[in-house]
Amino acid sequence: MSELAKSIPTWAIVTPSYSGDFKLCCLLCDSMDAFVTGPWHHYIVVERVDLELFRSLGGTNRTILVIEEILPKWIHHLWQMPFSRRRSLWWSWRTGFMVGWHIQQLVKMQMAFVAKQDGLILCDSDMFFLKPFDVSKLHTEKGFRFYRSAAIMDEATISNPSYTKAGFRQLGLPPNSFPARTYVDSLVTWKAATVRAMCVYIEKTSGRDWRVALGRNVIFSEYTLYGLYVERIANDPDLDPTSSNLCRTKWDKDVAAPIEVDTFVKDLPDSVVAVAFQSFLNLDQERLRKLFDRAVHDQVNPPSMAS
Repeated sequence: MSELAKSIPTWAIVTPSYSGDFKLCCLLCDSMDAFVTGPWHHYIVVERVDLELFRSLGGTNRTILVIEEILPKWIHHLWQMPFSRRRSLWWSWRTGFMVGWHIQQLVKMQMAFVAKQDGLILCDSDMFFLKPFDVSKLHTEKGFRFYRSAAIMDEATISNPSYTKAGFRQLGLPPNSFPARTYVDSLVTWKAATVRAMCVYIEKTSGRDWRVALGRNVIFSEYTLYGLYVERIANDPDLDPTSSNLCRTKWDKDVAAPIEVDTFVKDLPDSVVAVAFQSFLNLDQERLRKLFDRAVHDQVNPPSMAS
């Protein structure tokens, strides 16, 4: 292997999922296989009860992992709750009760210890690719891509300030360390070694296993923690900050107007390679599939530029 090949970071694409999002996850996988190139491997992480359902998605570039096998044995899955799209309840004597959303955040961080790749690309089930995406471009001569908002905001203007304040506390920062940026997006990239260092730092600061320190909190954000750690603590020169989004996301529903998916995906900026419609919007999944099929068709048969 050449020195150049050795220097190109590899990427683990991480998708925590569950049975309620299976069809959406299938669309994500198909779009990834159609558009994503470079040194990547996709990991879908599900509860043991959902393993058989997701097993068919495994392949050369995709591995299905079980949450119960990658998190510590002292974190226990209790049951899937009725009337909540089969979302799960978990428990540990070290943390108390945790819901599936908290577990998925721990899983994303845990994958920095499980996957052998250099970087993590975090893709939820409810996003999919519409353009070619070469993961090797996520590492520039300046380092690993690091997303942060362009704006620096105070507590009154930042979105969901409780999560930022929780991040200050969980990293041992002063309780009112505003102004701050936001770090939440639908397609986020992490440097795996930095995630591991952050977990060690949380353990030193809290005096507890990092999964216990975070699991005891009702409010925490994995993206906010990583962003704050990078900017306030890590001092890692091998990171390349950007405020450019890779994914256009529909976060909520406007009750006054229906969601028009064709309009939403029209005229995507060059940097945007994917779209996400939050699963709780309950959009027609066949309509989303048609968007993807059209993108594949246009990739093979580009529309004529002639007027």
